[in-house]
Formats: sequence, C-alpha cells, structure tokens
Amino acid sequence: MEPPYSLCTYLSIWLMILCNFLHDLQQSNCQQTYLGSEASSITLINKISSTDEKLPTDKLVIVPISCSCAASIYQHSTPYTIKANDTYFKLARYTYQGLTTCQALLGQNYFDAPNITIGAQVMIPLRCACPTAKQIDNGVSYLLAYMATKGDTISSIGHKFGVDQQSILEANMLSKADSIFPFAPLLIPLKNGSCSANPENFFCHCKNGFLVDGKLEGLHCKPDGKKFPVKLVALLGLGIGLGFLSVVVVGCYLYRFFKDKRNRMLKEKLFKQNGGYLLQQQLSSCGSSERAKVFTADELQRATDNYNQSRFLGQGGFGTVYKGMLPDGSIVAVKRSKEIDKTQIHQFINEVVILSQINHRHIVKLLGCCLETEVPVLVYEYISSGTLSHHIHDHQQQQEQKQKQELSSLSWENRVRVACEVAGAVAYMHSSASIPIFHRDIKSSNILLDDKFSAKVSDFGISRSIPNDKTHLTTTIQGTFGYLDPEYFQSSQFTDKSDVYSFGVVLLELLTGKKPICFARVEEERNLVACFISLAKENQLLEILDARVAKEAREEDIGAMAELAMRCLRLNSKKRPTMKQVSMELEGLRRSQRCLEMCQLDACIMHTILFCHI
Repeated sequence: MEPPYSLCTYLSIWLMILCNFLHDLQQSNCQQTYLGSEASSITLINKISSTDEKLPTDKLVIVPISCSCAASIYQHSTPYTIKANDTYFKLARYTYQGLTTCQALLGQNYFDAPNITIGAQVMIPLRCACPTAKQIDNGVSYLLAYMATKGDTISSIGHKFGVDQQSILEANMLSKADSIFPFAPLLIPLKNGSCSANPENFFCHCKNGFLVDGKLEGLHCKPDGKKFPVKLVALLGLGIGLGFLSVVVVGCYLYRFFKDKRNRMLKEKLFKQNGGYLLQQQLSSCGSSERAKVFTADELQRATDNYNQSRFLGQGGFGTVYKGMLPDGSIVAVKRSKEIDKTQIHQFINEVVILSQINHRHIVKLLGCCLETEVPVLVYEYISSGTLSHHIHDHQQQQEQKQKQELSSLSWENRVRVACEVAGAVAYMHSSASIPIFHRDIKSSNILLDDKFSAKVSDFGISRSIPNDKTHLTTTIQGTFGYLDPEYFQSSQFTDKSDVYSFGVVLLELLTGKKPICFARVEEERNLVACFISLAKENQLLEILDARVAKEAREEDIGAMAELAMRCLRLNSKKRPTMKQVSMELEGLRRSQRCLEMCQLDACIMHTILFCHI
C-alpha cells in the first residue's frame, strides 16, 4: 500500500549552525522562515513557552513540516532568498545542514552554480519521508529526519528519542554491523506516546491522561495519577443533555404555536381586508356558493407545490399564472395578481360574483378565489393547448429558425372559427351579461385554445364592471402596448370600443401571423397596424399575409376580414362597430365558408356519381 500523499514529518536542526549563518542567533523563528514551518508548531513540539523566548546555542530543535509523498518520491520544498557569499554548497552543507544536496538544488532551480545573484529566490528541496504501510501498522506516526553528528551511534540516537535500535535500523535499511557517519541523514520512526528526556533535548507526545516519565529507562508516558470521574461526568452530561433537549423541544413547540397563531391572525386580517366576508355573504345570498369556492392559502400552496417554478404557465401585465391540481384531481390555473386598488375591493368582489356565475363556453370559467394573501389569487379552469399567440407566433418563429417552408399549425378555417368565438364571447360580456364588463386587455396571449382549437377568452379577472354610461375614467393607463386604443391612451377614458380596437389587432395577427410590435423588423414594418393599413391602401396585402392564409383562404374572404379589421382600428371610436356587429359579420363569413365547402363537397359527390354511371 502506498503511503498517503502528505504526512507530517520532523527535521532536526542544530540551532547554532543555522542561526549563526543567518545573523539571527537565538531567535526562535529562524526555522519558520527557512524551513516553511509555523513558529507555534515549533514552540509546541519543543516545549518552548513562547515564540519570543530565546534559545541557547548548541540546542537541537525539532521542526515539524508537511512532507509530500507520491509513490517513492518524498519532498518538502521551501523558498530561500540568496544573500552575500551564498553558494549551493554552503546552502546544502551549512545553512540546511545536509538536509538537501547540491545536485538537488541545481535540479530544482534555473540558476547555475556560479551565477547565483544576491536577492534571487531559490527553492530548497528538503529530504523528508512518510511512514510506510508496515510502519503505520506498528503505530509509527512520524518520521524524524536526523543528521548524525560526531560520536552518534544507533543506540545513543535511540536513547535520545525513546526509540528502539531495531526500528531505526529497519527504517534506514541498516544492520548492526553498519557504521554511521557525521552528516548522514537518518530516519527516526516516532510513535504517539514515545518520549525522550535528555539533557540536550526533550521531545515527547503523550495521550490525554498521561504524563512524561523521565525516570524510566527508554522513557515512556505514564498515567497522570488523577482518576477521572467517568460515571459522574457521564451522569452529569446525560442530565445536561436531557435538560437541553427538553428546552429545545418546548422552545420549538412554543415557536410553532405562536407562529401558527400569528399566521392565522394575518390570514384573517387579509381575508377581511380583501372583502372575504362580503364575498361569502354575496355568494350565499345569490345562491351561487356551489359555483364559486373561496380557497384557503394552504390549499393553493399544496395545489401548486408552493408555486413551484416547474408549475409556471405564463405571466401577463396583471399577474403570474401557475398550473395546479386540486384534491379531487382536477387541473386548474392559479393566477397570483400583482396588485389591487384597496379602494375598489367592493367592486372587485362584485366582479368575482358576476364572473363566477357566467357559464359561457368561450370564456374561461372562474372557479373561485383566495383572499388570505396580500393580493387576491384567482382560480380558473385549465385550458390545455396554450395560447393563440403561441400557435400563430412561436410556431412561425420555430419554422423560420429551421429554415423550412412548413405552414403554420393553425388553418384558415380554425382562424375564422377562433375569431368568431372570441368576438361572440366579448360581445356577450359587453351586452348580454347582467352588468356590462369590459375586458381591457384583449390580446392573442389572453385567448386560450383547447385540444380541438376551440377558443376561450381569459383574464377577465382584471376587467371592470361598468355602469350604464359604459365609460370608465382611469388615472393609470392599463393594457398591453400594441393593443391599446389610441383614443384611450390620450383621454384615459375606456369604452366598449376600446375592446373593439384591441380585437382588431388580434384579427391582423390571425391574417398575418405577425406580432403587433416587433423592433426586429425594418422601421416601416415595426407597427403592424400602420403597415397593414398602408399595404391595404396600395392593394398589396399579399406581401404581409401568413403563408397558410394565402394558400387556403379565398381572396374575397381575406378582403372581408381585412376590411372588418380596419373598421375596428379606426382612430375615431364612434366610427368603430360594436362587438356584437363584429361577431355577426364574422359569423356570416364563417357560414359562407361552410356553405362553399358543402357546395364543393356536393359537386365532388355528383361528379363521382356521374363518372360511375358513365
């Protein structure tokens, strides 16, 4: 088994030789600078009280370093700044006392031996070693790199560090017959708990509960003589632990109790503030409590997985929509509104009641709301196939990116049907509902399609119920740029004809497949309304029509829808048709289209019969 990559090892340094050369005699931090070790580690291992304590000369100092070990290569490198009269030989022989060699210095640095410049920084590769797997199994924790001096023997070195002779011989692959020479590097295997007490040096590691026994031959650790009260401490610790656990449990319970109480009080306050009690009263009085439900905040958090981003469906000018699942398994769309005018709470509650009673097949059903939050949350039925905008814009962009000539996913027949259904739904809200309601944000992204491409108008939650004069004065312009009625933009007065203008823009989208505003187009084509009207006057509508519309629709049908769209887009709102008139004209266009299809089918059948008869 290979030794670990980095282990602690020790170097023995004669303080007098190293520090005399450094002109820093008896300073305890000289090893820190030149051996890359920490002064605190040196003081701890050598039983020195402070890093500022002066050391006597001729004292052997143990320096702990980190030895990098990879396979059979062991090394510790430390930087050194060249001073006057320094040579590689002096560095190896005197400064670092044989812990490195001239060959190692030459191999590690790019300076040639004669060309070392004063102030240059060189890397000093020091000899070190890591314990082998066998040594680690025998309890060896460190290897001490010791430079033998004159008169040293294996026995005296072992006595000095409390290590038996055999382990030193094995560590250095020596036999008892081998001699050692001064400045020969030797590895001394040290164990935790082995000690050395010598007049020249004192080095020992003892475990907790043991002291150094300097009187014993071989020098080992001995018990400190103090019997530790294990049982008493264990019982005391158990009592403290149980007491602390009880405090934590009680604290958590109280925190949860007061937090729940605070949340309940906040929800009740918001419910009252958002007109919750008024809504319950009105739903009960009109007998529609089964139609609209007042959801709790917890119910909607569970339904949307705490409004997880994976449930995100889209975002409009008035809120963010998430997909949710109710406990009965039904899928819903949960809309978190951005804000609501607190002075209009009564009007908002009235709209919720009215919208919950509407059961039009082309209007997204309002299932209920939640009033326990800062702003009301509305819950609608979920429509599966996305928005009209996605089908006429995103699909076209994908085809352009793929550079294919494929047609849009929405056929001309479906486009006419969607226009009829949306016009009928908005006309119903304007004139057929008990209280007229203006949508205020008709656009292709607020028109949803089911799996059969049947349209449903959404986002009536931000609509305004309108008194009999059918106008509404606002201080803040609301809506989507590109769909806004210019007259409303100037006067801040919203009427039913403002919805007509927005619907006219949707008709242009159905005809052209283009967005109302696109700054990526050339300047004269950025505004779809202006560009369409200009081309219509020049009788060049074919240039702007969607490819599928141009292929499938009759010229007279395109002209009829284009003419209707331009009437909806008139700047003078009084000259625009009502939504009911728009709906009737589109229904007429749809019936004529059906009639033509039936005639073509009959002609085809008759031709087949005649052919068979012949």
